[in-house]
Amino acid sequence: MRFRAVDSFRGLAAIMVILFHMQHLNLLASNVFIAKSDIFVDFFFVLSGFVMTHSNFNKITDFESIKPFVVKRFKRLYPLHLFTLLLVLLFETFRFVVDHYVVKLSNPVFAEDKTLISFLSNLTLTQSLGLFDQVTWNGPSWSISVEFYTYIAWALCLVMFRKNLLVICGLSFSLLTWFIVRHNGSIIYNYDYGFIRCVYSFLIGMLAYRIRRRFTADFGYWQSSFTEIILLALTILSVRSFTHEQSWLMPLLFAFVIIAFSQETGAVSKLLASERLAFLGNLSYSYYLNHTVILSVMDLVLFKLIKVPHTNGGELLYILICLAGVHVLSLFTYRHIEFILQSVSSKRTRTSAANMAAV
Repeated sequence: MRFRAVDSFRGLAAIMVILFHMQHLNLLASNVFIAKSDIFVDFFFVLSGFVMTHSNFNKITDFESIKPFVVKRFKRLYPLHLFTLLLVLLFETFRFVVDHYVVKLSNPVFAEDKTLISFLSNLTLTQSLGLFDQVTWNGPSWSISVEFYTYIAWALCLVMFRKNLLVICGLSFSLLTWFIVRHNGSIIYNYDYGFIRCVYSFLIGMLAYRIRRRFTADFGYWQSSFTEIILLALTILSVRSFTHEQSWLMPLLFAFVIIAFSQETGAVSKLLASERLAFLGNLSYSYYLNHTVILSVMDLVLFKLIKVPHTNGGELLYILICLAGVHVLSLFTYRHIEFILQSVSSKRTRTSAANMAAV
């Protein structure tokens, strides 16, 4: 079973993260919603916990079942991560040529966030386990790093503590509560405490799925539609107004959103579950990992080389070209990169979905 509505919601969240990384533009600088849209990374984590519990909870029963699960997740995450990492390396090399032979760049080439050591760490998906004091290379990949190791920790806990799962969950949330209280309610971390942030939201997603299975309400179309509209409005309002001290509440809100929209019984969820919006879910992972490369390339080309002025018109042109570029690159990576380690039958299925998404 695929939760199509929340999958499309994930695509919308990925687009908001893209806009978040363009908030330095005068055209977007005053938009409070965009300025806080990095919180949607926690939506990804909650949804991941929800979906992984749905698809793998009953499959991971002993230590032998952990290996195929981890291998499958590695094959799903790593190809695009490696591809975008190499793209960033290629672009940084291009910047080196421009800096030395065309025009002097204001930002240093191969700076502290792009060292050989951090590159090797990115290759092993360890770049966000507290080894560095900033995000490195392809910035958004910090979440892929912590999510991969969260999968491993979750699988181990399922095997070792399945009979006492409530106890281990209670202990985990006690430790997480201690961390949250000690850090004044904030979970907005990435390169330093990103793993803890991911585990917190992932476990909420797991519990959200268990709640959905056990206490699903039989709402009609209009009741579901009203609930979805209220939750959507509450999400917009909460993203606009939350502070770092309140950020720990956002994954809880996202859990309610996922529970409600996964039913696909209301007007909004039915719209999101439609084939016309399916491409948002299909391309969301590529959108997320590809976008900073496109943003950096277009910033260099448009504003540094072509010297497009930083007027509203120039910045709007930049935004539109970036969004189009991210979409085109994501179509390519979805078709040819993301599933390159998958089985032939799986690749055929995904290629068919990508062709439909391009229509």
